[in-house]
Amino acid sequence: METNQAIRLAIEESVKFLASTSQWETANGEDTRRKWDGAWWHMAALYEMGEVKLIPESAIIKAKRLLETQVWQTFVISADDRPTSESDKMKLDCCHCELAVYYMILMEYGYDLDKELPWIREWLLKHQLPDGGLNCEPEAYTHSKKSSMVSTLPPLEAILWHTNREFTEQEAAFLDEGARYLVEHRLVCSKQNGSVIDTEWLKPCFPRFFEYDILRGMSFLAEWSRRRNKALPIGLLVEGLERLHVYMTAEGLRIGRQVFDHEGTWGGQTFPLLEAVAGKGRVSHYLTRQLDRVLEQLGPQYTYA
Repeated sequence: METNQAIRLAIEESVKFLASTSQWETANGEDTRRKWDGAWWHMAALYEMGEVKLIPESAIIKAKRLLETQVWQTFVISADDRPTSESDKMKLDCCHCELAVYYMILMEYGYDLDKELPWIREWLLKHQLPDGGLNCEPEAYTHSKKSSMVSTLPPLEAILWHTNREFTEQEAAFLDEGARYLVEHRLVCSKQNGSVIDTEWLKPCFPRFFEYDILRGMSFLAEWSRRRNKALPIGLLVEGLERLHVYMTAEGLRIGRQVFDHEGTWGGQTFPLLEAVAGKGRVSHYLTRQLDRVLEQLGPQYTYA
């Protein structure tokens, strides 16, 4: 873990906030996902740092209770999917990437959501599109049938990293199709003309929450290859390393962007931990660890140099 004093103090502030906040009880928990200072964002940052066990158990219990009682457990694609009772209409409507992040936090903490809330894994597996990805826009399921990279990665990660048994046939196919989607899009490119879909994806991002960057895709493919005993797409990963080269230093991988923008459309109130670990230009030991795992899969001939 990064151990500088600012981060340690910021962690303590988030832990205190999570232990004391009343956000879980207000507006059916809507405030918990308020960008960028809701309770879920504090928990997600700690999860991505590998510090999920620092989250107060009281907050985890409330988060699980929210998923049990305050989330509409159907992705609304058509009118038939909408709640009809007044109490159900008050529930939170989740999207794939959001729900997958919530799932990963609680699973990593030690809850068996596949036993206690089996509808979440079923939701993720159910909404894969023919191209291998997912999309949080309902229209994609009735019109374009095209996936979103941002919507796709958290569900793939949820199944890949939080299955401590043999994959079922459905899960294996879900992961393999997801890998196909990433490979066919060369991690960041349009299938139609080969151009980069979003140049922001070339910039390493931390913490990501739901957001995508090229290293996130590379990390999935490397772990997918290992867990599924599939051929590693070496050429594609090397291409990814070349795209990341500008952010590589002898000390590790530098952060290239933040999910929030104080001056832009993604502005909003942040919190000390988010500011402490998200500085552009800083070397992130968290991202460096992820890159190191990709390099380990590629072999000793591939290094930062």
